[in-house]
Amino acid sequence: MTDGLLNNIIQLEKNIQAEAANEVARVSAWQTRELANLQTALATARSDEEQRCQRLMAEHKTALLREGANLEAAATAWCERLTGLDDTTLHTALKRQLAAILPGGDHDHPHGQG
Repeated sequence: MTDGLLNNIIQLEKNIQAEAANEVARVSAWQTRELANLQTALATARSDEEQRCQRLMAEHKTALLREGANLEAAATAWCERLTGLDDTTLHTALKRQLAAILPGGDHDHPHGQG
């Protein structure tokens, strides 16, 4: 080979190496930018999701408090109704319940005593 041809091949090899190094640097810079963009997107998504969860929790809390207040009002109304029952009604209901759970029917003393 002639020296000129050998010099041309060496120069081409140097150009290829320089282009490869430039490409590696360009890809590395692109990768760094993309990673930064993805990290920003992830932080934004996390923040948005946390805000959404906080909002949903607040909505559920409000709904549960409202349901609790409704149950308390219903229980209070039921207790007031029970408080207003007269003794005769209560005794009748008690006898009916005792007859259902005690052996021997609705007798106070199933063995004939009393």
